[in-house]
Amino acid sequence: MGEEVLKPIPRSKRVFKGIDVFLLWAGGNTCLATIFTGGIIGPKLGILYSIAIILIGSTIGGFLLGLVALLGERKGLPTMVLTRKVVTTRGSYIASILNAIQLIGWTSILLYASAEAAASAMETLLGETVLANTIVWVIVIGVVETVYTLIGPKRWVLCQRIAVTTLIVVLCYEAYALFNYMLSQPMSLTSPPSHADVLWGFDMVLATAVSWAPLVADYSRLAKSSLGAIIGTWWGYTTTSYVLYSIGTLAAVITGAYLGDPTQVAISLGLSAVVFIFIAISAVTTNLLNLYSAVVSTMNVFPKTSYGNLVIFFGTISTVLAAFPVFFIYFEEFLYYIGSVFVPLIAVLIIHYIYGKKKITTSRSAEIVGLISWIIGVLISGFVIENIGFGATIVALLTTACIDALLLTIISTK
Repeated sequence: MGEEVLKPIPRSKRVFKGIDVFLLWAGGNTCLATIFTGGIIGPKLGILYSIAIILIGSTIGGFLLGLVALLGERKGLPTMVLTRKVVTTRGSYIASILNAIQLIGWTSILLYASAEAAASAMETLLGETVLANTIVWVIVIGVVETVYTLIGPKRWVLCQRIAVTTLIVVLCYEAYALFNYMLSQPMSLTSPPSHADVLWGFDMVLATAVSWAPLVADYSRLAKSSLGAIIGTWWGYTTTSYVLYSIGTLAAVITGAYLGDPTQVAISLGLSAVVFIFIAISAVTTNLLNLYSAVVSTMNVFPKTSYGNLVIFFGTISTVLAAFPVFFIYFEEFLYYIGSVFVPLIAVLIIHYIYGKKKITTSRSAEIVGLISWIIGVLISGFVIENIGFGATIVALLTTACIDALLLTIISTK
């Protein structure tokens, strides 16, 4: 692939129909991490408020992803390359390096969580065998997702249609069984959450959506139509969020499952084989996106690097890290701070390409404006995180967008 990663993809060479974009994001968002987010907000907000926040936050967050997808489809370029004309080329290099680091970190964390759940399911099915060993599944899943990434997105179409359709069928079956069981259990009424807790929950759901934004254009650039790009991305992400967040919320509130992890509940219902299939496929369809985008981000900085060598390198690194989970104790908080860098960046990206469409957003001065707006947004986000502890996503998105729009308006009138 090489330097072609940095070049616009002609429409004649694009391979993703709207359904392919939908399946890509449905598969990418269907994982244990999404369930865990629902499990975090559930105990604090209660079931009714959690469901309301899930519906509103996921819909808005999915729409923001759809806007980034539209930019990728129109320009034919990956997200980090798009930021070159928004925060300067050097600014895009900083974003690219941070993005690659966070994606490999999250790949490792999800790989370990998935391997642990797969081993637990196999232990129930087969007893104490080598297949009940977490490290075995770290290696197996790590190799599969690396090989899958190696073949490149233009060859994913058929594989994704089969894999994600299977995953959706398994998810529906598992969700039906889990919802039936959990809703049959006694529920205790909880007092309404405070306004601060509601804002915290909304911010968490929105932040989870926006965390995907640095990856979106990497795939929508392969979409054959604008409608397919925006609707496929928006609703592929949003519909799976509705289901998986709800599973996590109900599991945490009703069964007391840690982080809303329904694995043990599902296994106790005799769904070990279903759980195993869900874990195995979802780990690959999610980390596929993480690995590929880590490679694309790196190639934005080092365009002459071999695509295949980078995939193997990052796949190996993430697998090794997943084999030593003690590393996550120190790294996970760092990943959240890196993530806060991308919220204002996405706000600037959207404003530059949509609000600033008729202004001088292709000029050097517009790039400087974008860089300044991004830096201010990062500082605001860091201040909110350190001094308030929640609400950073909402505040950073709105303030950065307003600052960038204002500055673009000022330079366009000169």
